Amino acid sequence: MNKTMHNSMRNILGISLAVILAVTTASCDREKFTYDLGTETPSGKTGTLDLSTFEAVPNNDTQIVEKTPVSRAVDTGDFTVQIYPAQGHDTLTWKYREMPEIVTLNIGEYKLAVFSHKVLPAEWEHPYYYADKAFNIEENRVTQLDTVVCTLQNIKVTVTYSEDLKSFMGSDCKVTVDIGSGTLDFSQTETRAGYFRSDSESNLLIATFTGTIDGYEEVNRIQVDNVKAGEWRKIHYDIKRPEPGSETGGVTPSVTLDASCETIDHEGNVTVEEEIIPDPNPVDPGSDPDPDPEPGEAPQITSETIQLGTPVTITDGMKVVVDITSSDPAGLTGLTVDIDSPTLTPDELSGMGLSAHLDLVNPGALKEAIESLGFPTESNVLNQPKVTFDISDFMPLLGLLGAGTHNFIIKATDAQGTTTESLILVTE
Repeated sequence: MNKTMHNSMRNILGISLAVILAVTTASCDREKFTYDLGTETPSGKTGTLDLSTFEAVPNNDTQIVEKTPVSRAVDTGDFTVQIYPAQGHDTLTWKYREMPEIVTLNIGEYKLAVFSHKVLPAEWEHPYYYADKAFNIEENRVTQLDTVVCTLQNIKVTVTYSEDLKSFMGSDCKVTVDIGSGTLDFSQTETRAGYFRSDSESNLLIATFTGTIDGYEEVNRIQVDNVKAGEWRKIHYDIKRPEPGSETGGVTPSVTLDASCETIDHEGNVTVEEEIIPDPNPVDPGSDPDPDPEPGEAPQITSETIQLGTPVTITDGMKVVVDITSSDPAGLTGLTVDIDSPTLTPDELSGMGLSAHLDLVNPGALKEAIESLGFPTESNVLNQPKVTFDISDFMPLLGLLGAGTHNFIIKATDAQGTTTESLILVTE
């Protein structure tokens, strides 16, 4: 073969190959991607992630999770898939149905996460599914990911009433369920499941029944500790009739309320008649209800060591002690502190294990850091007639952060209302 013919064939082969590559790229634009992801200073060394056999499957939230998941009833097409490196800040994001089959990445350690949606504090009929998987990308090697099982990661709650109880319930009856910052009201006709965000490994559930039972006003509050993501908490209300001979001669209702809680975890294990913590100050259903009760006084926020509501400059040895008192028989139901400060920025607070919004009743993962500042939390606040916090030891640290005016907005709530007060501190 002469040189001229050899060059002509080589040109034809080159053109043909270019056409094939162009057609392939145009027809398979979602099958292969190359990303400069995975390190702050890319080395140029890459590997391949093969997602062609990857599958994300949600399990049934009340069945055992097996190696081959049993439930495919949930549509995963709109689930979000994210890939992010162990070092670095970039994130790759796709809808599950639009995920590429082949991804080229810089070498390094990664994690793939799949989730159903951005979870809210409380939602009706909206289970939150999540799963993640760590993997490594090695130079010129193919890493293949197969199936991950997405499990329920919020808390499912249902409320039911016995038919016997329904015959005594007034139309005003409802159950208010609180978990963390999420709240839902379950009427006596509500059949939907509520889903609550799990803000920590162990959460506090509070269910408050209010309304008229057999003509008498009823307030029944139960507290359930150690509520976890992936659990189904089934709250059931029934009636409890008085024992013969238990009448005291006063006005006695024919029935009182009896509450129970059943737990089904994400592996299908059932716990029946779990011990619950009753309301420490229940309303006596045997007393004649006052048809027009006098309104009570909302919580009081005071201090004997510092003036509230006006800027106060921090000095050495300053004492900052605040008292919150409630005159309601059930005590405080909520206490929050919001921080507005030029130096206590979100990044600064995050580094301290805190956030700009502190919920002292439901602190979640912030519990330890909140208590280290001098704030009480959880049972030391909920249903208490008086709460005191002393944050004097925090003052020197606040001064070290620089000059500024720092507003701590305190909001206290009980059954009588809500009171808001500001603790304004100035550093120079």
